[in-house]
Amino acid sequence: MPVITFNKKYLFSLLPKGTTEEKLKEDAYKMGFEPELISEKEVSIEITPNRPDLYSAVGFARAFKNFNHKNKKLKYELGNEEPEFEISVGREASQVRPFIASLAVHGIHLDAEILADLINFSEKLSETYGRYRKKIAIGMHDLDMIHGQLHYNAYEDERYVPLNVKGERRFSEVLKETEKGQKYGSIILGSGRYPALKDSEGAISLIPILNSERTKVTTKTENILIDITGIYREPVEKTADLIATIFMDLGASVRSVRIKYPGNERITPSLETRYLSMALTLAESEIGVPIGSSNIISLANKAGYEAALVGEKVRFRIPEYRLDIINEQDIVEDIAIAYGYDYINPTPIRAFQNGALLPEEKEFDMISDALTGMGFSEEVNTYLSNEFSNFTAMRIKERDGFPSKENAEYVKLKNSKTASLTMMRTWLLPSLLRNLGSSVHDSMPQKLFELDMAFAMLKGKPSEEYHLAVVDTGPRSNLNGIKAVISEISYLFGVNLEVKESDHGSFIKGRSAVLLHEGTTVGIFGELHPEVLQNFGVEEPTSAFEINLTAILGRSMQSGNKKRRKPEE
Repeated sequence: MPVITFNKKYLFSLLPKGTTEEKLKEDAYKMGFEPELISEKEVSIEITPNRPDLYSAVGFARAFKNFNHKNKKLKYELGNEEPEFEISVGREASQVRPFIASLAVHGIHLDAEILADLINFSEKLSETYGRYRKKIAIGMHDLDMIHGQLHYNAYEDERYVPLNVKGERRFSEVLKETEKGQKYGSIILGSGRYPALKDSEGAISLIPILNSERTKVTTKTENILIDITGIYREPVEKTADLIATIFMDLGASVRSVRIKYPGNERITPSLETRYLSMALTLAESEIGVPIGSSNIISLANKAGYEAALVGEKVRFRIPEYRLDIINEQDIVEDIAIAYGYDYINPTPIRAFQNGALLPEEKEFDMISDALTGMGFSEEVNTYLSNEFSNFTAMRIKERDGFPSKENAEYVKLKNSKTASLTMMRTWLLPSLLRNLGSSVHDSMPQKLFELDMAFAMLKGKPSEEYHLAVVDTGPRSNLNGIKAVISEISYLFGVNLEVKESDHGSFIKGRSAVLLHEGTTVGIFGELHPEVLQNFGVEEPTSAFEINLTAILGRSMQSGNKKRRKPEE
């Protein structure tokens, strides 16, 4: 989870008068967040990824005041003025980075602490919620330094003066020569064009890389233009709403901007009012306590909602800055936090029955015992992964998946809150390599295994399978050693695994093979490619295998082959 560091003096200036360090710690825990550090100058708090509205000191202080019933402002609205100006969007932008939102801020009073907090907020939001600027990226400009009509499009390789750089640079040079260009340039490479926001004097931002020096925001800036760009319209426009509420809380005036796309237009920010209604009984049954109609409204206010009884249901007004609210369950969770987990008594189990291991669990225990006896240590990892670890770092394409499921699609997380967890893993080896990378300084050799589930989408339907993955790293690790482990496992189950030479991107060419069971590919083994090892920080030669146990056990059981050898035989 992201750890957000605030300037202590600035944060406490925003909190209710008289708030102590102990009070901050105590209430942060109650709100579901963990204070990491409170020093003389800084406050660091671990914030759950689903609450990007708390990444600024203003946002966190707002939630803290809500929690203590010290905030009278639960609703944010724009005036009735027409949009201050227009940003026209060119057709070429749709091929690179199609969506943009914007807002104009007037009368902002910036000091060093406020400006630093705004910059840290935009950076942290772009890295986490924005998937390291791929999903969204935020730019801030001195509005008084912008002249003429604004245009957003994907351009040829033009020149401008980048932020904190002396002299003009081409867009391509910014990608190669600057820290931000090297870090985020891959987002826009490949199209041959560069998304940029321009006024009548030229580019004010190479998006999503670096703003211009001409429109740099300083403590002397009084009026600000915010641009938010990305690959999906909804998160881009919702982020504009979130940012608008922060500047409103800072006492600034916020004006909307008209975004004119080819064929349609949008007004941002919209600060659209959203409501969710649910029966009081739903919250009470989910939380397990009697709340009462009057108390739930007070708890809703404590969580930042406006609420009212409408007939037999409670209607909640969703705060404009809450990007994470999807359905009633999100509100129930907030009500439970506001009520206090310490006041919710555990419910005793009313019935029980004797349990027993499933047949496949007995099989898996036998495998674990055997591998442990051979000197391997068992690992338990999360089912979640990301495209880089699961595919790119393993030198395979996204549609390759696990060798026994060629051309299978992977299961994407629809509303993932962090860039490191965006999908369900399709195989186990990347998880074990992460384990090896984190223990690279331990003594060698290292032998690890994992027996757990992998996932895929087959013909539009989700598939769950049990896999066994084994890695052996050390100076003497080789193909023959890992093959001997496979032979032991196959003998243990009384199944024949045919070995067929086959090259695979994750392994050294000529040093890998697939495993066949009754003519079907069920696994792969070999010596891992040096580039794969480097991607995970593994320094020693490593051999590995992965087998689809569901395919093997299912086939052997269906064929009536019940013969198994116990590990001690």
